[in-house]
Amino acid sequence: MPPPPAASEQSVPRAIPAPFWAGMYDLTTRHQWVGAAAGMLLTAVLVPVLILAGGYAGSLSPAIPLFFLVPVLVASTLGGRLSGVVVSIASVAAWDWFFIPPFYLPTISSPRDLLALVVFLCVALLTGQLAGLARQRADEAARRAHTSEALYDLSAALIGSHDPAVTLPFLARRLRETFDLRACAILLRDPVTTSWLSAAAAGAMPDDMDIGRSRSVAGVLAWIDRTGQVCSLDHAQFWPLHVSSRLVGVLELVYERGTGLDLQRDRLLATLVNGVAIALEQDRLLREEQEAGVARESDRLKTALLSSVSHDLRTPLAGIKAASSSLLQDDVAWSEEDRRSFLLDIDDAADRLARLVTNLLDLSRIEAGAIRPKKEWEDIGELAERVASRLRPRLSPHPIEVEVETGLPPVRVDTIHLEQVLTNLIENAARYSPDDAPVILGACAVPVGSSGRELHVSVTDKGPGIQPAERGKIFGTFYRTADAGFQAGGTGMGLAIVKGLVEANGGHVTVESEPGRGSTFTVVMPVDEAARTVMETDSVTQELPSR
Repeated sequence: MPPPPAASEQSVPRAIPAPFWAGMYDLTTRHQWVGAAAGMLLTAVLVPVLILAGGYAGSLSPAIPLFFLVPVLVASTLGGRLSGVVVSIASVAAWDWFFIPPFYLPTISSPRDLLALVVFLCVALLTGQLAGLARQRADEAARRAHTSEALYDLSAALIGSHDPAVTLPFLARRLRETFDLRACAILLRDPVTTSWLSAAAAGAMPDDMDIGRSRSVAGVLAWIDRTGQVCSLDHAQFWPLHVSSRLVGVLELVYERGTGLDLQRDRLLATLVNGVAIALEQDRLLREEQEAGVARESDRLKTALLSSVSHDLRTPLAGIKAASSSLLQDDVAWSEEDRRSFLLDIDDAADRLARLVTNLLDLSRIEAGAIRPKKEWEDIGELAERVASRLRPRLSPHPIEVEVETGLPPVRVDTIHLEQVLTNLIENAARYSPDDAPVILGACAVPVGSSGRELHVSVTDKGPGIQPAERGKIFGTFYRTADAGFQAGGTGMGLAIVKGLVEANGGHVTVESEPGRGSTFTVVMPVDEAARTVMETDSVTQELPSR
């Protein structure tokens, strides 16, 4: 699985690294001798300092035991109880040797000093025990905070992103940081070959633990697949990722050499393993939901296609069949006028079938993203007159009026596409307009910004208009407006084709409508002023006579 893109990683929280002093604090927890050494060193420093201050005969003599409690506290805090005991004994020995007569001998001359020494030892041991206990509680609180942080990061990752390319690498990194692992990997089964692959990894994976190089790891995965239990191999652990009773993956954890067992770690690890399994299950459910959505949309389009096209296919086919069967009758002497009428009916039905098939092909190409415009400079005024002249005989009950602004700039479009767009819009306007109602085809340039312009080509009808709730739906595939008081027919493909062709040429289409008074569909195309200037300069250069 490829590493997640940088933009997607922002949706997943990042673990905040611990400061340097926190790492040193953890080091003393793992090595008690560090605390003992610190206490012994502090004891050694106190001896000459107290001697210079007067020692047994000085003004600080009654407070000497209090000074020696400091190394005990330091040792117990840094290294635990055992370090505190060792430094307590060392402090008692130093006090006796240097500050209780007779000096530099282990003997004690005064019973009062012996009692003080015993009391100090008891206080030092008790103080060390209390400091060690406080340190233990602090360690437990730190571990609980670490656990809470890890669980928070896990839940935030699961909620923030459902993309496994983002979630799984983050979880692998977080597991490695939380448990101080040498390496961590999330293994998934290839859906095609059923072999195990590394979907996400963190750290340097040893060769003997690499799924692609080690037969031992492959054997462990086969055993987990069969038994569904946690398995250990040398210094690595393999945790099965279960959802219900189904194995969805395996979590591979490679520990540093010499790492011992830790019950608290395993409990936290079990929780995080469940979280990783949930992340994988979320990905599977999301894919299934997307596939189900595609299937539902496909079924909807198939149903809409059948309901929309079946009547339009049946009607011209029935007309062709009826006219051709009539012409083939030998017992009827048809006149030339009748024969011509039958042939015209066949020709008109064939044209309807051809338009329907062309619309279906155009719509399929638009939905597949296969539209590739062949742009060239076009005069919108000439194109509008050409389309209107071609459609007037067929739409004779509806006069087509052309209102084009003079001096319009040429635009770079695919001429065939734009002719198809205007044809669909004019036919749609005529279909929804009453007889004798005009269809107005207009074009004008509209300024945009400080120096830019857009070309607006509009088709206006005098039909029943479009309700506001339907204006955002009419460009959908196979969508037809609700009953507007008469049967307009149509397949619901024309406006979807218009939208697809216009957007493929870099423009967009809008609709304005007033119920009861008609609608205006406007095709908005950008005007490339810089390219137009270059084109005009080239044309002038070509027209200049050569010398």
